[in-house]
Amino acid sequence: MQRIRDCLFAEDVLYDTERGVWVRREGDLAVVGIDTVRAWLSGVFTSVSFKQPGSAIKRGASLGAAEGPRHFDTVRSPLSGTIVEVNGRLRDAPKLLNQDPYGEGWFVKLRASNFREEKKQLKAIGAAKKAIERRVVEMKVRCFAEFPDYEMYEIGSECAGILVKLDELISSKPRGTVIHLVSDDVTSEIELTAWSDRTHQKILESRREDNLFHFIVKKVR
Repeated sequence: MQRIRDCLFAEDVLYDTERGVWVRREGDLAVVGIDTVRAWLSGVFTSVSFKQPGSAIKRGASLGAAEGPRHFDTVRSPLSGTIVEVNGRLRDAPKLLNQDPYGEGWFVKLRASNFREEKKQLKAIGAAKKAIERRVVEMKVRCFAEFPDYEMYEIGSECAGILVKLDELISSKPRGTVIHLVSDDVTSEIELTAWSDRTHQKILESRREDNLFHFIVKKVR
């Protein structure tokens, strides 16, 4: 994986940076999925739909759609061909698009009809890096160690009160839940570290951006 502006991008795929999708050859098929920018831009995806297997698709045509709290995204094909298989797991677990866009979160598999020519419109990570970085900056995409299930924006709140809310949220959620906490309290880093030591919950990442502190907290017990 290659890190670009704190976001991780696969190195074994070809990118269509205009459409925010990627292609990986798998035998005589082409696996297609969304890239990291789209995975982090929409929030937690809540539903996914597909064109039917057997559908003939032109490059740029819709393969289906993914909906999140901030966006309804049409996933457009980087290649012409026929849909052979869709990732049915995404119907029950759409968050795989966020969590593992280059692995279990793949979108469809195509039998490409003009791969040799259309491949020229795709880019390996090295050639795509500048365009990807530009999209990350323009769209203000922020990536963290893990994709959060919940977000807490506690601006203007004292850390003691924030920790009470965090305890209430995390106690009601299953193990593995990830929370993105944002605070402007200057003592928050010290207080969150002490909280983690006391509760044995894990801080996956902490980051300061201007006057805001970002924490990625994971329930591990």
